Amino acid sequence: MSARLSIAALVMIAVVRTTSAQPTTPPSQPPPPTATCDILEISASTGDKPAVDPQLDKLKKKFKKPPFSSWNVFKLLMRSDKTLAMRKSESIKLTHGAATVTFNGVVNKSQVRLNVSIDDDKGKNIVNNSATIEAGDYLVYGHSLPNNDGHLLALSCK
Repeated sequence: MSARLSIAALVMIAVVRTTSAQPTTPPSQPPPPTATCDILEISASTGDKPAVDPQLDKLKKKFKKPPFSSWNVFKLLMRSDKTLAMRKSESIKLTHGAATVTFNGVVNKSQVRLNVSIDDDKGKNIVNNSATIEAGDYLVYGHSLPNNDGHLLALSCK
């Protein structure tokens, strides 16, 4: 019986050595979240016939509410798709000025938190805001130009 015990002990030692010899890999960290954003620069004006650029159909409901309802003609000036890394600012050259967008994370599993800054053609900051929006919804910022036209920036992130 002692031979059987000796063999069993040797087998146990071999198993323990084999198991402990396995290199342990650290648990992998999930990559930081990113947001994919659709960024639209829009000109707004008042005309005899209301018109909305077909590429802006998703925004028609927003254009019918104040303050955007003071204009009735909306044209797409620029469209850009950006993938934003967490807490890294992304500069966007606009037809009229520039914008900076920063993705600050996901809230309640379905909302996106953003910082948005918009500068006019002269470099004057006209918008500097933090917002939390539902993923896929549009956030629209706008300001009036001297001739009562408007300049809008719409963002939708997922």
